[in-house]
Amino acid sequence: MQSSFRLGNIFGIDIGIHYTWLFVFALVTWSLAALVFPQTFQGWSTAAYWTVGAIAALLLFVSVLVHELAHSLVAKREGLPVASITLFIFGGVSNIQKEATRPRDEFLMAFVGPLSSLVIGVVMTILALLLSNANQQVFAIVSYLAGINILLAAFNLVPAFPLDGGRVLRAILWWWTGSMMRATRIASIAGQVFAYLIIFIGLLFVFRGDIIGGLWLVFIGWFLNNAAESSYKQLATQQLLRGIPVRNIMTKDLQTTSPDITVRELIERYILPGSIRALPVVRDSRMVGLVTLSDVQHVPQEEWDNVRVEEIMTPREKLHVLTPRDDINMALESLGEQDLNQLPVVDDGRVIGMVTRGHIIRFMQVREELGVRK
Repeated sequence: MQSSFRLGNIFGIDIGIHYTWLFVFALVTWSLAALVFPQTFQGWSTAAYWTVGAIAALLLFVSVLVHELAHSLVAKREGLPVASITLFIFGGVSNIQKEATRPRDEFLMAFVGPLSSLVIGVVMTILALLLSNANQQVFAIVSYLAGINILLAAFNLVPAFPLDGGRVLRAILWWWTGSMMRATRIASIAGQVFAYLIIFIGLLFVFRGDIIGGLWLVFIGWFLNNAAESSYKQLATQQLLRGIPVRNIMTKDLQTTSPDITVRELIERYILPGSIRALPVVRDSRMVGLVTLSDVQHVPQEEWDNVRVEEIMTPREKLHVLTPRDDINMALESLGEQDLNQLPVVDDGRVIGMVTRGHIIRFMQVREELGVRK
């Protein structure tokens, strides 16, 4: 997720915070310090309300992190790569880079998140009972975490995609029908119906005078509706591209460059005349690297005559490359995972083409215009 900063690494998974998390952290802290805790616990100082509110808000997001870690650890156990977890405005998202290939794996990955929230909620409820006569501030934090985690578990178990409950529903339908596509379609429709229901309830809140709460519900509903629709479209795209080799869409008439020319020669001979942003670097007919416009931009202009392409290119061993037999889905996944705009296609050490995001988009547009669905 863009516009996020990294916190660290847990179990080999990068943990980050999106800037929208800061807004929600402030909102939750304010609502607890100014509204919730003063109504339940009288007599605290203003500083105490705000301190306890901030601690409770922070621990809420720790709970969300545990929820997402549960998803991610099960995914890793099932052999699915997990790049990162990002906390953002609606809680958290695990960047699991591949879809489950079996209904069982989908079910386990989806169900373990709400289960972890429920476990936290139950443990906090027991602690709240044990601490009912103890320090009020501690009791307030524990009670809040108990209620919010049980609510989080219940909300996520609603059978509406892309919520965890919707993914559980998809796993069951997938197992029942044998079709992931059909299961996703049904779960997505359920997700959109639920999203419109939330939007409707939010509008009722607005008309009754609760403008902030109502608009928040409308915003959540809008987000869920978009997520349900885009998730189905993403799967439909994967189905559309499955089995189609990259040799069908790659650019075959491509230019290559030598690793021994200078940056100035590269710019004047290739980049400017052809508006080329990436060039395979070839020596003795074998691909040895890739040089991009971004690589060139890191070289000061006064050094263009002194720096050779070999010094700034990405070496072949560090490149993710495709073979002409790989399907377009693999190309799309690789472009996304590596955050690249283009990938070389290599056969027996020789570069035979390039695949870009633009190639894939144009290929899909033409198929759509022709009405080709399979």
